[in-house]
Amino acid sequence: MDEDWEVRPNSERIEWILDPLAGVGPLRFGMESVEVSEVLSGVTQEPQQLVVRHLPNGRQIGTVGRYWEFGLKLFYDPQGKLEGVSADGALGPRIFVEGVPLSGRVPSELERWIVDRANTEYAEDDFELWHLGRGIPGSSSLGLVINVQRVADHLITRPVMFAEHVLDDPSNILPEEAWKITA
Repeated sequence: MDEDWEVRPNSERIEWILDPLAGVGPLRFGMESVEVSEVLSGVTQEPQQLVVRHLPNGRQIGTVGRYWEFGLKLFYDPQGKLEGVSADGALGPRIFVEGVPLSGRVPSELERWIVDRANTEYAEDDFELWHLGRGIPGSSSLGLVINVQRVADHLITRPVMFAEHVLDDPSNILPEEAWKITA
């Protein structure tokens, strides 16, 4: 492996289970940032860095919480309630759903899984499988988008998980930062 890659070995990463549309690991959608900090104090000593987002007119539109070393981004609504979580594919918690690992994978493998899952388990649901602008696949029943990030000259998966109300308009409810291909 290239020494320039900043990838934490799986043996050093905590494993979390996605509870579709409700939360991931110990985090529950609807928690306030103070509650999130308390829950995560058991797994990281790193403090949560909060950045308030505003419109040009000054109105607050949400907050982004970051745990840089732990590899986690948290998205809060304007009332300060957790509505989305993004786990860094190289450093963050390993996320699983239905026994399938979502973090740090080859994107085409997970896209194949999410498409097959939609075709077999949700064949009658036209809204189960959808794609964000750059072809990033999402699952309505899981409250999940399989986003990607760059590690050296490779792309790996970076799951973005969210509360049910985000399904109304994910690309506008969560900030652009949730959907960017990160490095």
